[in-house]
Amino acid sequence: MSEVAKKVEEARRRADLNYFLYLNERAAEEVELLQRAGRCGSLCGVALAVKDNIEVAGMPVTNGAPYMRRIADKTAAVIRRLMAEGAVVLGKTNMHELALGATNVNPHFGPAKNPHDPSRITGGSSGGSAGAVAIGVADLGIGTDTGGSVRIPAALCGVVGYKPPYGKMPLEGVYPLAQSLDHVGFFARSVRELVRMLSAVGWAPQQLTPLRRFRFAVLMGVAEPTKYVEKAFWRAVEALEGIGGLRDEVFIDAVRYSSARAAILLSEAAANYYDYLRSAADYMGRDVATLLSAGVALPAVAYITAKRVKEEATQFFSSLLKRYDVVVSPTTATEAVPIEEAASIAVRPRLLAYTELFNLTGHPAISVPAPASGLPVGLQIAARDEDVLLAVAASYEEEAL
Repeated sequence: MSEVAKKVEEARRRADLNYFLYLNERAAEEVELLQRAGRCGSLCGVALAVKDNIEVAGMPVTNGAPYMRRIADKTAAVIRRLMAEGAVVLGKTNMHELALGATNVNPHFGPAKNPHDPSRITGGSSGGSAGAVAIGVADLGIGTDTGGSVRIPAALCGVVGYKPPYGKMPLEGVYPLAQSLDHVGFFARSVRELVRMLSAVGWAPQQLTPLRRFRFAVLMGVAEPTKYVEKAFWRAVEALEGIGGLRDEVFIDAVRYSSARAAILLSEAAANYYDYLRSAADYMGRDVATLLSAGVALPAVAYITAKRVKEEATQFFSSLLKRYDVVVSPTTATEAVPIEEAASIAVRPRLLAYTELFNLTGHPAISVPAPASGLPVGLQIAARDEDVLLAVAASYEEEAL
């Protein structure tokens, strides 16, 4: 049995975790055909878990909503590029409805369950892709990230989640949520594996150059993490210092930035899904319908003001990242919460507080596992320069884990 066939079988065996909405039973056969034709490149047999708001020709696409289900007639640009090197789509993964949420508790398809404790959330909205990578079924997960939807589930599932800079990854064939904030992102089990796979298609450097000395800022005052997250985070900070990092602490008032990101998100999401809100509101999850309705009600002045704050935030962090090589924070302010608590009004801001900053500014950011004794915790690292970001993340990984 080939490695891809084993992955399909394992995905089927672990169906209780609810990571896949569609499983490609022909994945192994597709790789064999490429091999016979001599067209299997540097990613030959790499198994992709593709979030179900990204199109793959001939496969269903739902955007996490059964009322949007159809069979895709084209493949998204980002997936085409990976497939051109021999990667194969293992399946389409569970997600938060319309990608408008951070828990991946989907009222139509059921919740994606945390691989470390199935009674808890994976985080979202790309939770199925994160979980598939975490259990070893997928080699590379593909998701979207509008406020942290790659980095949040990466942190809660104990894998690496990378959001490249705004505009780098093509969004052709990807359902939009909020075009000013949307990114395509990736999951892998390690930074080195992530870089190896992305470098094969020119999206990461071929080699990482370790930094012997670098300056980093710890973002303070954004949100109050749980004691469990706080302990793991400061152990991660010690590991950064152990590889040559020189630390400062920088206090910021993130409330204005958070409000601006929310206004942009809700306004643009409401514009994108207004027709569905009118025709399918009774079928939508309550959280999604409520958020879209809030977006419809927002005045134009709130959106225009938020876009100005977005520019201010970008300038602020660009200036900060001229003084520091990277800035760091916990990825989330909480560990994975039980599924039955996911609807609590307190959960959403605790998941989004740190990650949403870098959707607003567009800077590249990555979540890597922090040293934790139980449930996973993420360390978020952001930078101006992708090569520096990935080099620091890889060096940290070797030191901390």
